[in-house]
Amino acid sequence: MKKLSFAALCGAFLLGGTAFAAPGLTVSGTDLLYNGKKIFFSGTNLAWSDYNSDVGASPLNENAWRKAVEGTRAAGGNAIRWWLFNNMSQSPEIDQTTHLVSGLKENTINNMKKALDIAEEYGVMVSMCLFSHNLMEPNQWGLYDEKLDITANTNLFEDEGTQAFIDNALIPVVKAIGNHKALMTWEVFNEPEGMTSECSGWTTKKMALSKIQAFTNKVAAAIHTENPELLVSTGSVNIQYQKYWNDAALVAAGGKANGTLDFFQTHYYPYWQNDAVSPFVNTAAQMASKYSYDSKPMIIGEFPASGWKGDTYTTSMAAKTQISTEECYRKAFDGGYAGALAWQYIGDKTESNFGGYTYTIDPALKAMTALAATEEASIKIKDVAISQEGGDGKMAVTYGGDNAQIEYQKTWDLSKANTFTFEVKNQGTSDAQLNLIFKLTDAWTWTEVEGPCEVAAGESKICSFDISSYADRNKTLSVVIANYAAGYTGTILYDNFKAGDQVLWDFNEDKYDAFSRGFENTEEMIPEIKIVFGEGSIGIEPRAVSLAAGGTFNIAGNTISLVTAKAGDVSVDMFGMNGKRVATLFHGTLTQGSYAFSLENMPKGMYIVRVKGARIAATRPVLVK
Repeated sequence: MKKLSFAALCGAFLLGGTAFAAPGLTVSGTDLLYNGKKIFFSGTNLAWSDYNSDVGASPLNENAWRKAVEGTRAAGGNAIRWWLFNNMSQSPEIDQTTHLVSGLKENTINNMKKALDIAEEYGVMVSMCLFSHNLMEPNQWGLYDEKLDITANTNLFEDEGTQAFIDNALIPVVKAIGNHKALMTWEVFNEPEGMTSECSGWTTKKMALSKIQAFTNKVAAAIHTENPELLVSTGSVNIQYQKYWNDAALVAAGGKANGTLDFFQTHYYPYWQNDAVSPFVNTAAQMASKYSYDSKPMIIGEFPASGWKGDTYTTSMAAKTQISTEECYRKAFDGGYAGALAWQYIGDKTESNFGGYTYTIDPALKAMTALAATEEASIKIKDVAISQEGGDGKMAVTYGGDNAQIEYQKTWDLSKANTFTFEVKNQGTSDAQLNLIFKLTDAWTWTEVEGPCEVAAGESKICSFDISSYADRNKTLSVVIANYAAGYTGTILYDNFKAGDQVLWDFNEDKYDAFSRGFENTEEMIPEIKIVFGEGSIGIEPRAVSLAAGGTFNIAGNTISLVTAKAGDVSVDMFGMNGKRVATLFHGTLTQGSYAFSLENMPKGMYIVRVKGARIAATRPVLVK
């Protein structure tokens, strides 16, 4: 990744009039070159798969990362942007006495290497963004509020704090990653202007622009001193502020002559910005002249993946010009920009801060495909064969330690469902105990649903949980399955997760759309999570269920058998697969003993039976024939 001037490139190893440069990414005027040839970075953002935690104590979510990288490459793209330390609430290590960066969390370098290795497989390069403006936001939500050390974040911009970060985190990372073929740039900040009063910043706590400039200067200098071949950039929120990242401004602030940026990145959102600062309305040359920033390559590092034209354009938008996603990539390419990266791959959600409508990455992928159809020679880094698996898929989770959890974060409205079910096959040699946990409301309230679902070694069954009493399930932010069986090791297959009759996951189409490891679960606890195809059906067979309070609950043919260990008020209810109660077979007082309830008068079909009362709580599916 040698930085060469254009003249040096022209003078290097001429053969038949063609210039050859050292392999890697280089800068020539306002262009980026890859192996000596002009390149356009067509790509996406995967800012995080696990907010704040993609590098740190937890292993990388390889499924989420590979899905984004492979999807970007399948669309003809070649770049992805990823956030690392973000607001420092999870990583790096902070000394609790001095409030200075003292080192790296255990998986920091390993996760970075894995991510870059996967990207290299596909010919995709990564903009590695170190920090974001929310360093200066002391009121983070959830556990990030609990763990954020605002004193440490403020100290980061003082001489001692800056040097501690450089010595104890930055240089060890830069040395370990080296000249990785997938490393596009070390990006110092995401939208640093958001922390300042001078640039209409929005964070609760503000930092002087000069301190952010000085920090940027010293970090860039440290990277360039350690490895002069590496490129450094930063991601500005608005191109009108780009002059603050010019060479002269940075050197004046921090005093390091080599602490400058090799190229620029800017962001554009029509919800807050108008045509005057739009890189999709103005060419790169026009912008450099208008806003007086240095003549360097400029990548559009963020913009809405949905575009802002037709259905995605709202009257609240400041932009006067409607532009589709396909036009965004085309205009960026034709306008002299060095790349365009849409926000963002985890889409599929409604985000009021980004226009208030549902957006996904799909329009960006289609637009990238259209651009690659005519401009592949300027984009493609390597040929890659991408397999298209599909069919009857299942999620295979391999467990290696106690209290392991898998989690899927997304917002659902489960208020119309009274049951939560999934099929499971225990391929291990010991029994599993599976518990359902929800995180509800914006406070991420942990709610453990009654359980566990006991799954004997070799057993296949449907685990069913009654969720009817959880009033806040209309805003379910996360689903967690916890295996509390002590000492359990082995693989469990999961399939057909349903809330009532709503299918949440059947794993049949997306080979990477799996749960991730639960918070702070290690690779030792869960070595692998993957989607497998061609494993056949789970093959659920009826069998007796042992009850926590003693006794058994079994279904044979059209008869429910119940053995109670305690006396008490008991109800035996039938629910349809949509979660609605369709019949009550019994409700009254039972003494200790054995009881049978007939299903012969029930219409044929699939039901959920719930037995509850007298310290009993059990559900299971039944097919009435």
